[in-house]
Amino acid sequence: MPAKAAKKTARKSAPAAESFLPRRIGHVMVFVKNMKKAVAFYRDTIGLPCSYESDCWSEFKTEGATFALHHSDDAKPRDTGISFNVGNVDDTVNALVSRGVKIVRQAEAVCDDIRCASFADPEGNVLGISGR
Repeated sequence: MPAKAAKKTARKSAPAAESFLPRRIGHVMVFVKNMKKAVAFYRDTIGLPCSYESDCWSEFKTEGATFALHHSDDAKPRDTGISFNVGNVDDTVNALVSRGVKIVRQAEAVCDDIRCASFADPEGNVLGISGR
């Protein structure tokens, strides 16, 4: 059965408030205990280019915000709320599985033609992928 097309309704919106912050997110970060292992995972397994690495802070360049790892001795696994937009979710899940990445939520349709899945990093942090 075809997915329903999203209905767009015209409505007047309030004027945007003046913002003293830039309209671009600079960093999104995940807290980790083992920086070397985390950097290796995101660089070598996921394929993000690492632009800076230290024992307490590491950065990976993406097409949007910088993805960062922050060391914390009391880091606990969590659902980060961070999601990577991909072209094909199923192909991406298959590529992650072939690299030994743990999939915690299999690809599924969530809204109209959007599909999502989730994976865990070596410390148990959950990140998502979404696309068509």
